[in-house]
Amino acid sequence: MTRSYSDYIKSGQMTQLEAIKHNTVRNGGRVAMAGVLAAHVRDGLPADAAAFGVLDTLAVRLVEWYGPAGAGEVLRHYAEVCERQKPVAANG
Repeated sequence: MTRSYSDYIKSGQMTQLEAIKHNTVRNGGRVAMAGVLAAHVRDGLPADAAAFGVLDTLAVRLVEWYGPAGAGEVLRHYAEVCERQKPVAANG
């Protein structure tokens, strides 16, 4: 089951201010990463290689923050998210 920030507020795991802060930081991270990948494309570089470098870094950090089992749980969740997506036509 996907949880929203509202769910975290309702359960008492986050205050409204904490949820706003986390959501703002999360959205900022998305924008920043999209910019990095777009810059690679503009420079004629393989954005997917950069994305894998980011995944390498994130995997290490997730283990530091949540431990191996917790990191695996997070990454499995995102694997399921990926599998639910509809294929996008390739450019070109």
